Amino acid sequence: MENKQRHPKEPWLAVVLSSFWAGIGQIYCGRIWRGSLLVLTEGMLVCLSAWSILSPTCDILVTAGLCLVLIAIGIWNLFDAYKCAKSMNPEDFEIGRKLSKDPWLALFLSDLIPGLGQIYLKRWLLGIGFLIVAGILLIVDAKYPLLYVSLSAFFSMSVCYHAYMSVPIRREPSIKTASIIAIVILCSYLFYGYSRHAFRAYVVGPFQIPVDVLLPPEISANSSMKPTVVPGDRILVRKTKKYVPRLGDVIAFKSPDDPSIPWTKRVAALPGETVEIKDEVLYSDGLQVQHPALQDIEYPPRDFLGMEGKPYRVPEDHVFVIGDNSVNSRDSRDFGAVPLGDVIGRVYKIYWPLARRGPIE
Repeated sequence: MENKQRHPKEPWLAVVLSSFWAGIGQIYCGRIWRGSLLVLTEGMLVCLSAWSILSPTCDILVTAGLCLVLIAIGIWNLFDAYKCAKSMNPEDFEIGRKLSKDPWLALFLSDLIPGLGQIYLKRWLLGIGFLIVAGILLIVDAKYPLLYVSLSAFFSMSVCYHAYMSVPIRREPSIKTASIIAIVILCSYLFYGYSRHAFRAYVVGPFQIPVDVLLPPEISANSSMKPTVVPGDRILVRKTKKYVPRLGDVIAFKSPDDPSIPWTKRVAALPGETVEIKDEVLYSDGLQVQHPALQDIEYPPRDFLGMEGKPYRVPEDHVFVIGDNSVNSRDSRDFGAVPLGDVIGRVYKIYWPLARRGPIE
């Protein structure tokens, strides 16, 4: 009991700490083993979720399940952190704490939604103003996502610190703890924001096969990879600078018409190989290509690269690509080989619609 009187714990500070990572608030309350278990559990779930995204064979429903468990534990962890801190405090501290507005609750609410802490303190104009600024920043995010990460990080830090300092009665003798928490908020926003963008830019990126509303699916340019991927499919592309395309890989690359629009095709020949198609059979360096998806290559009645009697040699640092729906595909037979520098990555999984989810072979 004497220990409780000497070292009361702020329940909403525990919640703020556990909002950064599950278990930190419990450790702050002295529940070391409980907090450490939560820290490890969240770390394990994050790693499993990342693995499930990167694995071509892992069902996307498993990924969704892991994310739901992660969210559920994260929410429960906040309530548990509050309960742990409250149980450490003497009754008179808890009674006194509830007599006025809690500065840590104000900070937590503004971290949750900018301006909500100010509204809790009945500073209506400031709270609404901060909400409006947060909405404007979301508009910035649509066009300048990296700029948004920096602006939102500094904005959130400032709003949270302001919410804390706006409470007339604070129990801490100094603002050192609040200043540290504000800096941690800034760092966490920057870390999570830039990590998310880095993951999508350099590890895995989601794309959607466009749906052509003006043309029927059988003749739409976006149906060139049927039946492997079809218009409306949402796919995952594995990105890495060390990726070297292999024969039969389905890749995403920059469109020769508009580099900002990715196309998907299948690798039919590698750098330095000579391609020729005879009687709908694909040959590379004079040998028939045995890949099951590269059989029965149909040619529309026009002059294409690699036609019978006109073999085409793939330049170095390029790959020759063909659509699985070869009769309705604009590919390397038309615009030539694709530079390796234009290859975005390997298409490895469909994640939506659920009826078509699964690995891409």
